[in-house]
Amino acid sequence: MSNQDLAGLFKGQFIGMYDKNGTALHEGDKVSFYYKSDLVTCKIIYAPEWGMFCLQWPDGYKNKFPMNPERYEKVE
Repeated sequence: MSNQDLAGLFKGQFIGMYDKNGTALHEGDKVSFYYKSDLVTCKIIYAPEWGMFCLQWPDGYKNKFPMNPERYEKVE
């Protein structure tokens, strides 16, 4: 399978984490949190090149560091 095929494999799947309000997080959800005193909204994506779920920032950057969901709030 190609990386593109793998990325689509997890669309909408529960990622095994909950936000600070106890709401289940899924691939494709948007979450907001404070980063350096600014409120930021990122998208949860599956990154096949790293084999993990991560945050994609508004500028397209993929954060390959572990997620910290107790700081996140799911955005509807």
